[in-house]
Amino acid sequence: MAEEQLRDSLGEFAYFLRGLTGALDEAGGWYGVFLQRDPEGLRACLEGREVPPWDVVESLLQDLSGRYGTQVAAEAGACARQLYGAAVAAYDELTGPAELRARLDAALGELRDATRRESDLRADLEGAEPGTEADALGQELAWAADDMARAQARVQELRLRIEGSEWTEGPPLVVGHLAPHEPAAGPVAGPVMEEAAAKGAAAAEGDQGRKPAKERAAEAPESGTGTGQVPPLPLPPHAQQAVATAVTHLAELRAAGRGGEAHAVLCAAARRPAEELPFIAQELERCGLDADVPTLLWEVACLPPVPLAAAAAALAAAGRARDCASLLRQGVARPVGEVASAARALLDDGCRAEARDLLAALVRTRTAQEAAGLADATDVPEVLLPLLLEAAEESVPHRYRDLVHALRMAGVPDRLTGVR
Repeated sequence: MAEEQLRDSLGEFAYFLRGLTGALDEAGGWYGVFLQRDPEGLRACLEGREVPPWDVVESLLQDLSGRYGTQVAAEAGACARQLYGAAVAAYDELTGPAELRARLDAALGELRDATRRESDLRADLEGAEPGTEADALGQELAWAADDMARAQARVQELRLRIEGSEWTEGPPLVVGHLAPHEPAAGPVAGPVMEEAAAKGAAAAEGDQGRKPAKERAAEAPESGTGTGQVPPLPLPPHAQQAVATAVTHLAELRAAGRGGEAHAVLCAAARRPAEELPFIAQELERCGLDADVPTLLWEVACLPPVPLAAAAAALAAAGRARDCASLLRQGVARPVGEVASAARALLDDGCRAEARDLLAALVRTRTAQEAAGLADATDVPEVLLPLLLEAAEESVPHRYRDLVHALRMAGVPDRLTGVR
């Protein structure tokens, strides 16, 4: 595509974004938060020099919904998805893969920092006395959890873009429980929003019409309880009761707007025995708390390697393949040595496919040199290295040759990798 056309795609999204923010309150909502935190970055996006992460766009659409209603936000959302997909594709082609990898490295650093802060605040909250101190820590924890969720969403989005996957509607954002403003009354969105929404909706409808039914069905969102899911093995009655009680308590906290305490309940749930995890996710969905399932999985992904592997095995056994894959993708943000330990634990549990998926995610998101570090991070290189290369060859073929070269440069003999 010609450079002029690429820049037109950036300009169209920037035009839409100016219309969206023009309909919002600068002093409130997520828009006000973004203006306060990063005014220069937001200005670059409004001028078409940058494309914001999808979580920012999604939050602005939340503001729009609170201000003008769900119908206006739904129409704008259809437009946003269409224009955003074109804009990120244009931006990535103009800047090149090196820029994307640099951004992924930065996002992974932000994710590690946000995870540490959230963990520290959670520990402080557990030891705090009820009252003003606990309330303040709860608020801080809610914002820290938001930062962590946004960093996680950005890592996932950048990984998709690096892999060259077609952008459809962005990675799921695990926020939604903070309320930086109350909905404000106001007129319907102006002509810029109406024009952009109509254009985006028409384009989206046209694209859907051109795609075969099988392809459209494949793009439809899947639920954790999709057709063909294997029911979890029965839990002992006392464990079932403990899960039900925890989820009921969580629902009450969500209804009362006590986000910090609700997050602490999810943290505790993530640390329950691995075989309970599918039941917890199922119970959350049954109670209408579907948005808490990704948060639960993120907390599980922060566990040490062995319990992480046990959780992935439990999800796989219960037929929750999508949740298992999400957990494994998140698990590779840790040091390579811990990834090796988790892969070995999965193999010990008889979960070879899940171990291979974990190693494939490692190859996708880390440099070839980092992935090759698996050789020094395990006491069974003759087991993990062939699986690592198999995962690369099947799932990330364009990285396979780089990985083989990195292993050889690290002095790993071919007999340990199975390479001929």
